Amino acid sequence: MAHDGEKALHAFLVRARHRNKTDKEESHRIYLACQSAADLYELSSRAEAVDDEFFSVFQEEIERELRLMEFEEAESEAIAKRMEELYRDLHPSDNLRSIPGVGRVTAPTFLATVGDPARFHNQSAFVSWTGVVPRTRQSSNVEARGLRMTKAGPAIMKWALFQAGDIGRRFDPQLASLYYREMVHHGKNHKQAMGAVMSHLAARVIKVLQDDRPYELRDNEGKAISPAEAKKLILHNYQVPENIRRERRRRNPVKRGHLKSQGTALPRTNEAAIAPQPVKVTIPEN
Repeated sequence: MAHDGEKALHAFLVRARHRNKTDKEESHRIYLACQSAADLYELSSRAEAVDDEFFSVFQEEIERELRLMEFEEAESEAIAKRMEELYRDLHPSDNLRSIPGVGRVTAPTFLATVGDPARFHNQSAFVSWTGVVPRTRQSSNVEARGLRMTKAGPAIMKWALFQAGDIGRRFDPQLASLYYREMVHHGKNHKQAMGAVMSHLAARVIKVLQDDRPYELRDNEGKAISPAEAKKLILHNYQVPENIRRERRRRNPVKRGHLKSQGTALPRTNEAAIAPQPVKVTIPEN
């Protein structure tokens, strides 16, 4: 019955909004909101709390919440506008946004977090500073590699690198190739493969800031290509098969404590940082 009610609501919304599409996800959310209101009414009825003022008080509460939402949205827009003004003042060339995946929010985040790009001697120093590299552990004659991502670097930088990298790998063939290789050939899951993408993206960010020149899309042979060519290359060569994605998601790591009790070492592979060091990014002279 409830399922039929949701279908009927979706059909009504589709008819009522000819020109604006109503997808099933949107109508499902509206249905859940209606269901919550009905549940509230039923509980209030059981508690004998439904009187002449019930619906007016309920409406006032909804209107109050809507006003608060509008206020928060206005404040967010004002903050975003001010951030954009400061970003443009400090980085008028806007070359950061020439990097695929770096956009309206992540570009100011990178700029504010990096500060003076000249304080980093090279790309490796910057990548190490961000913390998007795996930590190492050394003893007298053993060096353990492939451990968890280091805790160094600002958390907001890692967040921005992850967000920008997850988009950038869909438009930059070099990042797409790296992500594909980690997932398909090295057996990594999405987060682990993204660790590699993040470290390479960090190298791009510092290089663009230090040179203050736009980033240029290139294929794996170093040839400059257009965005359309890059998209075609990724589509034909670097699409991770869905069955591999499903297999990676299903994989349940064995508990370390269980294997330790059996005297078997297990490398930590459940973090995003099992990533190769970034390649050196070179922006050609015009």
